[in-house]
Amino acid sequence: MPINQPKVSQLCEALRDFLEQEVTPAVDDSGLKYKLKIAMNVLGIISRESELGDEFQRLERIELGEYLGADGGNDELNQNLLKHIQHADLSASEDKLLAALEHITVAKMAIDNPRYASYLKHL
Repeated sequence: MPINQPKVSQLCEALRDFLEQEVTPAVDDSGLKYKLKIAMNVLGIISRESELGDEFQRLERIELGEYLGADGGNDELNQNLLKHIQHADLSASEDKLLAALEHITVAKMAIDNPRYASYLKHL
């Protein structure tokens, strides 16, 4: 058994379950219930980020690196892409760019909210 248990996603799920099952029913204030729902959604994002974040970063780096024909970190590649877009300096392979951005966006939606209709449509 690994010594680094529980994982971040497990901690988030435990806290989310507690908030949903124990705290929310005990709260009468609708404004506070709304804030609890937001907090539970944030915990879901943190949980998915801890599980899928590294793979997302790798996918983004590969997709942007291939399109731009460059190496570097994600921030550097995103800045490079931004400069190309700002200067309308996009290559003739705009279809490649759109495909890369679609792959990146779908992977990001899996982290942010896998219930997005657009995400579900891509599955």
